[in-house]
This record gives sequence, C-alpha cells and structure tokens, in this order.
Amino acid sequence: MVESDRLESGYPGKPGSWVRIPPSPKKEFVDYKDIQAGNTSNHFWFKAKCDLVATLLERVSAGKTGLRILSLGAGTGDDLEILNRYGLVYVVDIDQRALALINENSCVEKRCQDACALSYEDNFFDIVVACDVFEHIQDDHRALAQVHRVLKQGGVLIFTVPAHQWLFSAHDRALGHYRRYSKKTLKTLLNPFSIRTISYWNSLLFVPAACKRLSERWSKPKVNSVVLPTLLNSFCYRLLSIDNLLIKKHIMLPTGLSLVGICRK
Repeated sequence: MVESDRLESGYPGKPGSWVRIPPSPKKEFVDYKDIQAGNTSNHFWFKAKCDLVATLLERVSAGKTGLRILSLGAGTGDDLEILNRYGLVYVVDIDQRALALINENSCVEKRCQDACALSYEDNFFDIVVACDVFEHIQDDHRALAQVHRVLKQGGVLIFTVPAHQWLFSAHDRALGHYRRYSKKTLKTLLNPFSIRTISYWNSLLFVPAACKRLSERWSKPKVNSVVLPTLLNSFCYRLLSIDNLLIKKHIMLPTGLSLVGICRK
C-alpha cells in the first residue's frame, strides 16, 4: 500500500484485554534478550531482517551517501554495517548492556536514552531506522513525536513492528512488548507523517508461526530460541528472501508476522 496523502486519524486500536499483559518493569532490548536465549545473527530471521533494511535504505536514499542516520533501539547493532554504507550512523538504545556490545568504530556515537526523550536537536537526521522498537514503548505516540521532531523536513522513518494483536503471546510478554499492531493502529500512530508505504512481512511462514504463537498464548513468558538445523535455517531464510524481493518490487504482502513501513516528514 502506497499513500501519498495524509491519512485521517482513525480508530486508535484498543488491544484486547484478554491478551494484553503489561511487560515487566525491567527494560531490555529484544536483541539482548535474544542473545541471552541463545539466538544469533546467523538465525534466518535476523539475516533476512538485515536484508530488508538494506532494501528499504536503497529505496529511500536515492543514491545519496553522507546522510545522517539514527539507529533507534539499535540493540546489538547487527544492521549497522548496512547503515554505514549510506552515511554517518548515530546509535540510541535504552539498554546499556546492548550498547556495550556495539563496536565503537561502527557509529559516530552511542547514547543510552529513552526514545521518548531524545536529546538531539530538531531537524537533525535524514533517516531514522527503528526495527521492532515501538512495541516496547508504552507511549508510542510520544516516541513517534520525538522521531518526527529530530527528522529533517523530507526525512524518512523506516520501521518494523510485530503484526496482529490476536497473536500476542508468551513470546511478546518475554520480550517486553506492550502490543502488536494492525495497519489501522499504525495509520493513527503515523498521523504526523505523510507519504507512507506499509506492507506485511514474513508471510510465507505466517501459518506455522501463528499456530505456534497461539498455542503459547497463556504459557509462561519465554523468548523463542529454537536452533534450527543448517538446511532448515537456510530454507526459511530463502522464504523470507522472497518476501524481501516482493517488497523491493513494491508488491505489498497481504499478511505476515510483521509490518514494515516507510514514512516521510
């Protein structure tokens, strides 16, 4: 879906109380918890997500380099090598332990900050990349307002978030999610921005993954950490690569485990 006009504010989306359980007060970024659970950057999901970010950056950069890029909620910084191809990268995360794992040479600076209180001046960045960040923030509208403030006029936000509130499960609670999103709730959240591209992602694995999440809805919070055999991991990566190829060709996917988007200030 590509929209060139400002969307009207719609239904804000109320997560069903039957699945929404507030996260633990202890704040940790998803990447750090994944490392604790034994997941690595070789996992098909992380590899494909980095490829997705590269595809979207290629689209929005229009061949430009030397851009100022904010990696918001950078976690352990698996995508920083990609971001550095396009300019100067600044890193922000709320978890100091995750920041400590990021190589000092991979960014201009690292700041341990709340996304709702960024210390950067107005109109500072050309691009903000926020992969699986806003679901961790209770006041996601305030965080988006901060992103809008620090972006230059015409600047771009690239984001991913988990999709479908009805899939909210033990995995989400373990990762500290406040919610999952629908396209409708995203349209409301992104109201300050114009020119939006929104698509689902991780569609070909949606049915088995959704069944697993639903079966875990009332389980004890636990990060999914299945170590796949090499061949199966490679096969799943190829499936997600099909999603990435379709998105690269501007084909919006009908459903998936995640939502991915591009917004312009």
